[in-house]
Amino acid sequence: MTPSTAQRVAAVVTADTGGDGEVFLLIHGIGVSSRYFERLIPQLARYGRVVAIDLPGFGRAPRPGRAYSVEDFAAVAAHTIDRLQLPACVVVGHSMGAQIAARLARDRPDALLALALLGPVVSPRDRSLLRSTLRLAQDTLGETPRANWLVLNDYVRCGPRWYLSVVPSMLAYRLEDDLPAIDVPVVVVRGVRDPIAGRGWVAALAALGRNASAIEVPGSRHLVMHARPAATARCLAEVAR
Repeated sequence: MTPSTAQRVAAVVTADTGGDGEVFLLIHGIGVSSRYFERLIPQLARYGRVVAIDLPGFGRAPRPGRAYSVEDFAAVAAHTIDRLQLPACVVVGHSMGAQIAARLARDRPDALLALALLGPVVSPRDRSLLRSTLRLAQDTLGETPRANWLVLNDYVRCGPRWYLSVVPSMLAYRLEDDLPAIDVPVVVVRGVRDPIAGRGWVAALAALGRNASAIEVPGSRHLVMHARPAATARCLAEVAR
């Protein structure tokens, strides 16, 4: 990946468990921060070192002076890997973070051991602001109070201006174009009741990959890693083997 102006605003590392074994890099979705990985991190730390980041404009990270695209955020993630001198990682992206993780896999295949896409967006039928907002609202009705508090609190911190500046890139990004070009093992994970990453969409993505599989986690929705952290951690550990 060539140097990008995206690298002028770095991601903030919010968790680094240290330890031996594989390195798992966690990339959050739009509007939120790494805080919603709070239940996944200790479970995943049983399998290796876990690094979580806040992307520019979200959580604890400074807001850039211009809108960032999926490609810009992928450049930031690559810069983080280089700055921390991480070995090839299992890169885990949730929601829009799945787009960022997949772009990173295409641009910097040397940086990845494996790729995990949790609740990936955006399915072709939902590539409008109205449709994606309705799906989000539908999911919110079924998430736990703690999960909703984390998400909504981060949305307030992010603010509508920055959120809406990033949305067009998310809606336009074609994740299905990435999967055929990725050589590392890929797992696509969804909560069995996720209204955002539907079963057909997840299955279609997995079918496009050279070495990809799809997994559904019972008892969970879009925030699969918060509702079922142990089961999600097992899926992520397995893809690296």
